[in-house]
Amino acid sequence: METKTILILLATVLVYVAIGGAILYGIEHTNEQQTQASASTTFYNFSGSVTSCVTTDQVRQFVQAIVQAYDAGVLVTDTETSASQWDYSSSTFFAMTAVTTIGYGNQTPATSGGKAFVCIFGLLGIPMVALLLSGMGEKLDGLLKPLKDKVFIQKHEIVDQLVKTLILILLIITVMCFIPAAIFSAIEDWSYGDALYYTIITLTTIGFGDFVIGTADSGYRIPYKLLSSLWILIGLASVAMLLSNVQDLYKRISLSREKASPKDDPDDTSDKDKQENSKEDKDPVKA
Repeated sequence: METKTILILLATVLVYVAIGGAILYGIEHTNEQQTQASASTTFYNFSGSVTSCVTTDQVRQFVQAIVQAYDAGVLVTDTETSASQWDYSSSTFFAMTAVTTIGYGNQTPATSGGKAFVCIFGLLGIPMVALLLSGMGEKLDGLLKPLKDKVFIQKHEIVDQLVKTLILILLIITVMCFIPAAIFSAIEDWSYGDALYYTIITLTTIGFGDFVIGTADSGYRIPYKLLSSLWILIGLASVAMLLSNVQDLYKRISLSREKASPKDDPDDTSDKDKQENSKEDKDPVKA
């Protein structure tokens, strides 16, 4: 794939995700604010009634408000509320995880309009991103061509290819997992093991959602999540390129085994057949 095509695809995906984030922000943010306000009012009413007498209806309303707030990703206490999950940066990051099929699951649309939009958005965006990742993988593979062309073991081609593949795997894991994990560990205040777990779960598109970046309300959320989205794209392209190289290695090994195994020659006959043919040649032909 040509560089110009990849750049056009990248720009298209980024604009597509940005527009999707804006639409999700418009759909979900108002509902989130309403849910937060309703849950906050219910909490204060309930906490004020605890000092006197709490009725059954108040308990029921309180529990319903908590469940509704939880479903909408809203946390309300007497001292603080959770950071918005549907501000523009969070909405855009959600759009990116949707079209890359990561889908953490910690953040989901609460409105019917948001759910319908995500379905259409994903159906159109996922093939586009798959095409982009394929092109980016080809370019990354080209950048690593000096490594792939280098010969480490001259007498054994398959062993040489295996060594280069292992070096490639280590390089990708280091650049895309080990180093980002150190950054996420410092920013998110996670242990390094948890941060490494997050990077691997993300780049394999498993996306459990037990660890998600940028959930704290801070001034650097927008650039932080945008850079993280770029890391996700490059990381997924690297994984796609790596899988392609592993597949090529498997084909080379299979082809090498086929060449090494003896093939049956259709012109060859068994010893028994040769003996019978010799005998027939010696016997006179009867009229």
